[in-house]
Amino acid sequence: MTKKHLITILFPLLTSAFGIPGLRAQQIPIQSYSVDAGGQVRLTVNSTADHYYLLKIRHQPDADFQLPTSMTLGQAGTTTLTEPMAHYPLEHYQVLEYPVSDPADSDGDGVDDITEYYNMPIQGPLNAAVPVDLNIGTAVIDSFTTFQKLSITKQHVQWSEFLDGKGYVKFIIVDFHTDQPKLYFIDSYAYDLHDDFAKAVGIDYLGDNVKKGQIIYHPTVLSNNGTLGTFTFNYSNGHGQDFEVVQKCYELLAANMPFIRNNLSYFITERNEDEYARDQALFQNSRIPILFETDLFAGIDYWGLNQAEGYGYFHQISLEEIPGARDIVLYETLPNSLPRVGGIMTSVLQTPLSHVNLRAIQSNIPNAFIRDPLAVDSIVQLLDHYVYYRVEQDRYVIREASLEEVNNWYDDIRPKEEQTPPLDLSYTSILPLDDIAFEMYDGFGAKCANVATMRTFGFPDGTIPDGFGVPFYFYREFMEYNHLFEAAEAMIKHPDFKADREVRDEMLKDFRNKIKDAEMPPWMLDALGAMQNAFPTGTSIRCRSSSNNEDLPGFNGAGLYTSKTQHLEEGHISKSIRQVYASLWNLRAFEEREFYKVDHFAASMGVLCHPNYEDEKANGVGVSTDPIYNTDNTFYLNTQLGEDLITNPEANSIPEEILLDRIAVGKDGYIVIQHSSLVPGKELIMQEHYLDQIRAYLTVIHEKFAVLYHAVGQENFAMDIEYKITSDDRLIIKQARPWAFYLLNDTPVVGVDIPELKVFPNPAGEFIHVKCEDCLLTELSISDIRGRQLFRRTSNDSSLMNASLQLDQLPPGTYILTGIIHNKRHYFSTQFVKQ
Repeated sequence: MTKKHLITILFPLLTSAFGIPGLRAQQIPIQSYSVDAGGQVRLTVNSTADHYYLLKIRHQPDADFQLPTSMTLGQAGTTTLTEPMAHYPLEHYQVLEYPVSDPADSDGDGVDDITEYYNMPIQGPLNAAVPVDLNIGTAVIDSFTTFQKLSITKQHVQWSEFLDGKGYVKFIIVDFHTDQPKLYFIDSYAYDLHDDFAKAVGIDYLGDNVKKGQIIYHPTVLSNNGTLGTFTFNYSNGHGQDFEVVQKCYELLAANMPFIRNNLSYFITERNEDEYARDQALFQNSRIPILFETDLFAGIDYWGLNQAEGYGYFHQISLEEIPGARDIVLYETLPNSLPRVGGIMTSVLQTPLSHVNLRAIQSNIPNAFIRDPLAVDSIVQLLDHYVYYRVEQDRYVIREASLEEVNNWYDDIRPKEEQTPPLDLSYTSILPLDDIAFEMYDGFGAKCANVATMRTFGFPDGTIPDGFGVPFYFYREFMEYNHLFEAAEAMIKHPDFKADREVRDEMLKDFRNKIKDAEMPPWMLDALGAMQNAFPTGTSIRCRSSSNNEDLPGFNGAGLYTSKTQHLEEGHISKSIRQVYASLWNLRAFEEREFYKVDHFAASMGVLCHPNYEDEKANGVGVSTDPIYNTDNTFYLNTQLGEDLITNPEANSIPEEILLDRIAVGKDGYIVIQHSSLVPGKELIMQEHYLDQIRAYLTVIHEKFAVLYHAVGQENFAMDIEYKITSDDRLIIKQARPWAFYLLNDTPVVGVDIPELKVFPNPAGEFIHVKCEDCLLTELSISDIRGRQLFRRTSNDSSLMNASLQLDQLPPGTYILTGIIHNKRHYFSTQFVKQ
């Protein structure tokens, strides 16, 4: 035997025995360690785009690092690593760095990590399974969509009644007790039995070295990360396994379900209770979440919708009462609107996109649903007391607090300086929406400017309302013409107005009545009348508030102001305009400005006017990210039948909840989390053609506004839209604003220098050239305006940065070109026309 042959044999043994990761790997230090709200670790390392990073863990601080749980492509500067499971302490983690140009083979299956990473879900860098046909199974479940394609739902599952009515995917692990276990996720439509799948792919399915089970999805169960919707796993027919087996299965499953966000649990049924009880102490000291079958039928008793803390005066409140900024409020029915408060507790379920929860997110205040809170002694005993209130993902804390604690808290969180909202009075005319640009938000309000801007995005006629914008100048002139600013100043200075909230409420009501009854200058009446007459004959006009302190980054002002419909029999539109103006001075809006030290006399009201939609078939709210379940590359949609508002739902009204894939790769690019309580059976409100449309619209809306708001590449940026399905089956978008989590760093301007897809010629003929400087594209796709993908090309090199695409198979029309950069997290989109 030669020396070279001896080294070839001994080197793998030596690296295994002494923990040497291999020639390619370099252990690198962890720069920062934190845990997010969902319980997952966040590890930051110094990195480059030429490397990738393997995260390994150990169960005990003195053990070896053996198990890889995630792989992440590097970025220039720093990269944040996480894993799909709950966090360990810092000393349990190791990060290895590998060059992308010379990748390792972490699972030892003969295929390098980078090749397998880009070949998911057929292969996976952390799974030694031999690739199988996508029609029968995968090695990785990389998204909700893949899970849905593999899953099956049956009403009567023999020997496994706990699966009845639930979506589940079967799995099989072979070579389990070796260093190279092979995990297969089975297409459970194609193979009803594990054994049939094993025979089809030629693997041995007998013996202790094989583990078989299923992954089940429970859409209405609170997960370990605090959100609704959790995955569980257990073994065939519900039988149990030893703790060590469960732990290895849990980590292998989670590592190959990279979309999981600490929402995978071990499912305990009556058939595996004995094994669990025997190892209960081990489970309790591990990071494996447990879900008992009995818990599935208990319903949701608690949901921490916005995890935060606060102080205030705790009392039960009716819909007729208006709470103060320092109140912790208990509601038994959801209010239509809510001013700033110190905290929220409701005994009825909220939608995540309700005005109540948006208010909580925006103000960073605690908000939770608690079933029957008045039956809880610790809550009842604190009513009408000052309290400290904290909402966590799986529990709440409430205790009595001193007035000094309350005062100190609010002194710390209020702005230190006066705030002046944007105001440009140089726009002195009512303008058609097509003449209003994005940068004119300081003259017409962001709501008006954003709707006008969307009309330039190339959507089909009627998708974005036609109409007009009434500028702030009109409001200012109206108020000055009637000396109403002087009246407001006298009102605010009145000692009782400051000291007594009930008096303040009554004085503001009187002031609003003055606004509604005041005369308009003749020139203003003429201008508004001309606008009204410009609408088609017989049109009822919706007059929507568009103030200069709502729909802005970091402050959406949801529900603060009032919109009015000018019906045909009501005469001159000035009536509705004055009503909208008056709403700037309601109690909740006044106190919101007062809390944030916004100048009341700089606050101004613009009005967005467009045709009113009557007898709508559905309405909804969508976000160009997934703020609820934190899945990647998905849009979040809430839709309800008719006029039952998502933002202000009726009691016990549950909306349709959908996660929509940003890029539709297969037939079904979405997953239904929850069906509407108002629709019989499993029928969808957002039928497939509507989902195709909303996918295309939200993609463009996100990309275009990201440029306008200087937010390209910022992970916390998203757009929040409101949409309707009209009586004649049209999907229309009536509003777009930055999602409540996004805080703007600089004033938004047009013309930001960012990477972009350049398409030429445009309009195009038989081909287009695509160029994207400084962005390593790994995928290009073309979709029609309804979101249907018509073309897709992938590459692992730089060839797509300057590519030519044939269009001879496309009919004339408008299309969306989308490019995906190398880490699959950022998208660039643009439109082109095929002649």
